[in-house]
Amino acid sequence: MNFEQVYNAYFKRIYAYIRARITSEAQADDVACDVWQKVFEKQSSFDESKGNIEQWLFTIARNQINSHFRLYYIKNIFSMTDKEEMFSSKEKQPLDKLDDEEELKQLNTALATLDKKERDLISLKFFSSLNNREIAKITSLSESNVGTIINRAVNKIRIILEDL
Repeated sequence: MNFEQVYNAYFKRIYAYIRARITSEAQADDVACDVWQKVFEKQSSFDESKGNIEQWLFTIARNQINSHFRLYYIKNIFSMTDKEEMFSSKEKQPLDKLDDEEELKQLNTALATLDKKERDLISLKFFSSLNNREIAKITSLSESNVGTIINRAVNKIRIILEDL
């Protein structure tokens, strides 16, 4: 598969995963650009014997998201000029698929209560449509561990949404 075919086949799923992890649309767009740039630059190093293209793509996306958060926290916690965010646009950008803004707010509230690992697995499962086996390969967890964590996280979300 050439780059264009891979891009067309996987863009929506990769972007959905990124968008589920990064709430700012502008930041998610930046990370998505970085992911596809890295895929383009490293496409010759892809080795099918180590996994399929989907696993490779989601691993790159996951690494870029983690890198984004590391840099974001360094910039905002240790920066001498941490007031930049005050001047950025506060305009809300709701997800296209969720028409009800209140429903989106409740879902984001529930997701925010999960720990990092739970949010990551929920994003891979429900926003990127990966199965537990694929998630296990990307995250280096066992398939049963992935299922258990996702099940517990979904139950937490249900309880929180019932209370809201």
